[in-house]
Amino acid sequence: MPSVTARNLPPSAFAPVMATGIVSQALAAGGARRLSDALLAVAVVVYGGLLAGLVWRVARYPGEVAADLRDPGRLFGFFTFVAGSDVLAVRLASGPWRAAAVALPMMAVPACAVLLGCVARLAYRLGAGGMVRRADGTWFLCVVGLQSTVLAAAALAPGRARPAEAFGWAAGVLLYAAVATVVAGRLTRFGIRPRELAPPYWITMGACAISLLAGARLAHQGLGAPHPGPVLRVVLLALWGWATCLLPPLLAAGVWRHLVHRVPLGYEPAFWTIVFPTGMYAVSTAALGETEGIRRLVALGHVAAWVALGMWALVAAGLTHARRPRPAGLNSGQKPGQEK
Repeated sequence: MPSVTARNLPPSAFAPVMATGIVSQALAAGGARRLSDALLAVAVVVYGGLLAGLVWRVARYPGEVAADLRDPGRLFGFFTFVAGSDVLAVRLASGPWRAAAVALPMMAVPACAVLLGCVARLAYRLGAGGMVRRADGTWFLCVVGLQSTVLAAAALAPGRARPAEAFGWAAGVLLYAAVATVVAGRLTRFGIRPRELAPPYWITMGACAISLLAGARLAHQGLGAPHPGPVLRVVLLALWGWATCLLPPLLAAGVWRHLVHRVPLGYEPAFWTIVFPTGMYAVSTAALGETEGIRRLVALGHVAAWVALGMWALVAAGLTHARRPRPAGLNSGQKPGQEK
């Protein structure tokens, strides 16, 4: 596995922070505080290292960063920085680290605004046809980034939901519909090969789940006071239903990719984009259950939190194995005892 330096740090490098932070939130909501705090510590350490690398890359190689911001295949990865920062801010806001939590959105919100501007410019440059040809699952990260800023604002400034937060949430829902339309157009018009059906397509579900969570949190803060209005309730339940309906085809896609077409199953950084949607589904399901007073949904969300933890452990173990140094003299396909 090649070493990652500041210069080749991928735009989506903060995906492990997103995944670890949301699983920590899910466990905290389910009462597993010690496990939650342990994962929070991991997320903070990883975030600090990645942030230092990102700052160095932006300062030292601005031309390469600018090129990434123009590349449809790399631009959306930068939203993992926004979402990772905001997910950590939400988790830290519930503990004694509120001052640190406030600092994170101060970096993430301006970054999100800049990135959304880059997305708008990209859409103008590509046109409708070019967008359909180039779209993939990573494009849903712009929705995740936008809705994560809504969640951070709601967590750090509790009280009655403000118009700006409501507008941001509604814009995120509409953006989700727009991205889903473009991605669906790509799949129906051009199809997709097994190797292209990569884990980032799970962000389709993760972006829906974070939209549900943001809406449920705003409803809890009085967006539909004294209770969520019928329109808001329908939207929240529709989002949960859509996120749930996406689970079977996403699981089937993995079977089709790895078992039917035998694409090798080994660690790849994109697997964190499966962990994050699973953790987000757990948190959003429990939050919807609390908002609507449906205890079964709360229980389902808590069960899903343990599923997300299991997936986090599998991906973390894969990362550890992938980073393990190979024995001297062995090539990638060479077995012990075959040294020359």
